[in-house]
Amino acid sequence: MQKLGGKMHDKDTLIENIDKVHTTEMGIGRISKNLGISGDVVEICKEKILKKESLVERKGKNYLGV
Repeated sequence: MQKLGGKMHDKDTLIENIDKVHTTEMGIGRISKNLGISGDVVEICKEKILKKESLVERKGKNYLGV
């Protein structure tokens, strides 16, 4: 069920464009530090986004895991 303008629609849109997910070198550093992860942080984030139980919310141009 899609809820237009809501979290379900945000996640569906993000999944449709998952191959475009990226960040800068500075972003990789911030994500690694804030989440306490190492390795390919973009791929780790993509894996988390694709999990059925994950929630996604859009804030401006950014998508956030909530």
